[in-house]
Amino acid sequence: MRMTTLRIIPVLLALFLAHAMGGEPKIAILGDSIPYSGQWPALVEAALRQAPAYRHAEIVSMALPSETVSGLSEPGHAGGAFPRPCLHDRLDSILSKYAPTLVIACYGMNDGMMQPFSESGFQAYQQGMERLKKRVEDSGAQFIAITPPPYMADTPEKDAARYNQVLDTYAAWLASRKKDGWKVVDMRPELGRQIREAKKRNPRFIYAGDGVHPGQEGHFMIARAIWPPLASILRVPARVRFPERDEFRKALERHNLYKLAWLTETGHRRPGIPKGVPVSVLPCIREGVAVSDWHGFPSLHFKVAGRNATLVLPKTPAENRPWIWRQEFFGNEPQADIALLKEGFHVAYVDVQNMYGAPAAMDIMDRFYETLVRDYRLSPKTVLEGFSRGGLFSFNWAALHPGRVAAIYADAPVCDVASWPGGRGKGTGSPEDWLRLLDVYGATEQEALSGKLSPVNRLAPLANARIPVLAVVGDADGVVPLEENMAVVERKYRAMGGSIRVIHKPGAGHHPHSLPDPAPIVEFILKSVRGTGSAAAEQGTPVSGKPLSPSRKAPSAFPVRPALGNGGD
Repeated sequence: MRMTTLRIIPVLLALFLAHAMGGEPKIAILGDSIPYSGQWPALVEAALRQAPAYRHAEIVSMALPSETVSGLSEPGHAGGAFPRPCLHDRLDSILSKYAPTLVIACYGMNDGMMQPFSESGFQAYQQGMERLKKRVEDSGAQFIAITPPPYMADTPEKDAARYNQVLDTYAAWLASRKKDGWKVVDMRPELGRQIREAKKRNPRFIYAGDGVHPGQEGHFMIARAIWPPLASILRVPARVRFPERDEFRKALERHNLYKLAWLTETGHRRPGIPKGVPVSVLPCIREGVAVSDWHGFPSLHFKVAGRNATLVLPKTPAENRPWIWRQEFFGNEPQADIALLKEGFHVAYVDVQNMYGAPAAMDIMDRFYETLVRDYRLSPKTVLEGFSRGGLFSFNWAALHPGRVAAIYADAPVCDVASWPGGRGKGTGSPEDWLRLLDVYGATEQEALSGKLSPVNRLAPLANARIPVLAVVGDADGVVPLEENMAVVERKYRAMGGSIRVIHKPGAGHHPHSLPDPAPIVEFILKSVRGTGSAAAEQGTPVSGKPLSPSRKAPSAFPVRPALGNGGD
């Protein structure tokens, strides 16, 4: 019973201290190109997470190739491209921006510059480590030093400068500081033993082909050498299981993603380091999520119900994490989406192409909505954005879930399948899309033409929920004729007491969508979501923003760009 109590107390103490400091532990791993590879740090991270006190800790390597704590650099380093970076040039940024509760630092390999021992170089290393420890502890964090790994372990006869002996001296000095209260992990004795044993088993085993940078097995050896003394210092169980194969690959990918993000966030002077994603994106990234840049904003890519999905993140989310959900043609005329991102909105899209608002598409949209609200904590009310055939999705999903919709922005929307793709009116229609529509709905042509599939006959739930609607339309649309689609919705929605505004583009066809200046669209959405005003029903509005009666045409000064084509979309 007593032994159990002694084992539990340090863990409880660690948890208590983390809570008292305002959250989970935050660990920064600093060092040179060896930990920069991410391999032994990812293994140590995996080991730490097996202890309850560190299960939910934030653990990030911010190691940087070529870096020293001594501030020394040999002439012509990197072919004269740049001097060795010094940690102290960026340490304040790390301590202030990342605010670690624990710093683990492994330096020395670069500090002597692979040259014979010199007293001045040794003093520079000592002073650099002492300065590092003081600055870390002055910030309120704990500090643990790790001795440097071996040099030329495979071919000691080629170590003309006897540099490994220099590192022995550095390591011995670090270990001697334990008497002064330093927390030090000396990897060298155990790592050397592992290398010798590996060579006995397999004389062809290579720890580090270039004499400095270990291969994957070498990193596992480093982790096995580091972990027991590190666990003892942190008072966590030393017996752990290190990840292997795919598990290790995934752990390494995640670790390196965080590494590059925080190196970018905290800043450094080392050329050749890839730019990381914004750190604000990191909490959103989980297994199966890729990251790209979309007009200067981070964009997440993942799967929902087997379909490609995209979520673009604002730099700073607005209150309640609002979002606009594009149905079809993601990225086409994105000016309103980009403006909303700048206002703190998220922009979402899931691929439901060639599904025309059918029940199967509604199921996918339901899954996507649930994912964004549950996993990404977005607002339970979204703004639906239906371009062209996207109108079928927007209006049909809103009819099913009116309580989940803050507003609808419809742009040249298809509102009656008989008009498009059916082609039963003035429009060109699309026979190919018509056949696909019948197939995905499982409907006969007679059923599709009856009107029961079309938004023009499914508006009551929207009106009852008082969902504001904005439409942008071209008065000369020959693909999705205004009078067969949005004009019908406008008339019926007004009769139901619904709030709707239609912006007319005189002389414009189906393309281009949106407005050159999206301000009226953005203003409508902001008012609808923030509740700072109402999307007041108007008889019709030209692009100038002045009210028009239904029979009145706006001035012909509207700059009409050529249509992109006359195929229905």
